[in-house]
Amino acid sequence: MINKLYISTVEHNWNNPESTPVDYRNLDRLIAQSDAVDCYTSVEDLTCKNISLACKHAEEIILVDVDQDIAVTNANCFAYGRLFNELLRHPDKVKNFSWTRSVDQLEQDRTGEDPLLWTVGCSITYGTGVDPQERWGTRLADQLNLQEVSLSKSGTSISWAADQILRSDIQAGDTVVWGLTNVSRVEISENWTTKSVPISQYTKLSTDYQYWNLDYFESQTQVMTSLRSILQVINFCKKIQAQLYIVNLMDIAWLGVMLSSFKNYIDLTQGLSVIGDEIIQFVDLGSDGNHPGPEQHRQYAEKIFNFIKEGNHGQAI
Repeated sequence: MINKLYISTVEHNWNNPESTPVDYRNLDRLIAQSDAVDCYTSVEDLTCKNISLACKHAEEIILVDVDQDIAVTNANCFAYGRLFNELLRHPDKVKNFSWTRSVDQLEQDRTGEDPLLWTVGCSITYGTGVDPQERWGTRLADQLNLQEVSLSKSGTSISWAADQILRSDIQAGDTVVWGLTNVSRVEISENWTTKSVPISQYTKLSTDYQYWNLDYFESQTQVMTSLRSILQVINFCKKIQAQLYIVNLMDIAWLGVMLSSFKNYIDLTQGLSVIGDEIIQFVDLGSDGNHPGPEQHRQYAEKIFNFIKEGNHGQAI
């Protein structure tokens, strides 16, 4: 029998002669013996398939020095998921365990009940390289006479933006302007926080986080995955009766082709020169020398405003 089952990481230095080490090799024997003993172990020592059995037959379960951010790595993520899931099945036995992690937070919350302008996107929409009042979102909000809520963050992906929209308190009568980034970005999670990674930074990651072959980037699979996120947002805004405008700011390949039949789609890469295979040449640059400058943002805002005021742009997807 197992009385107290102490669980820590495999690196923990146990110094308790009154406790018995338990692993996948002696677990059955300890469970079957008549005398109750205190035991110590780790998920690596037990292995995944024995976690449930060990927790079931312990009278008390105590976590020791298990930092949930540090202990869980890519290599043992499933094993710790099994452990924590099992602990939730035995709340009467468990000591020193609580799960406090939450899903990634929204960039901004709704303010008031009046119709709002929601601007969504990556660093261009965020306004990297320009003053806040020079951003196209700020200018557009002034032109539309609407308060702006910006769901934007530098370096983020299409799937990140879609998630922000789908979880926000967007309501009927609101206007959503989504400044599309390019397709070649992926999502990784570290310490239970998700972040977007452009292809330019992907190869600089630890190999533990390079889940994708480089052939995945800009592949048909990635294009279709991005398009699915966009279609989900289109359907969501249609259902809640919010007006959605999709503005292509960066992609110069398949998204414009795929979205050409969406009545509220406008491609603002048209008219801008392309350097090499994928770099847009903006009319001016911001203070960082890389992102669009004040004049480019002004033109973005003017073109989006005129597009919104025109209405009836064509057939919906």
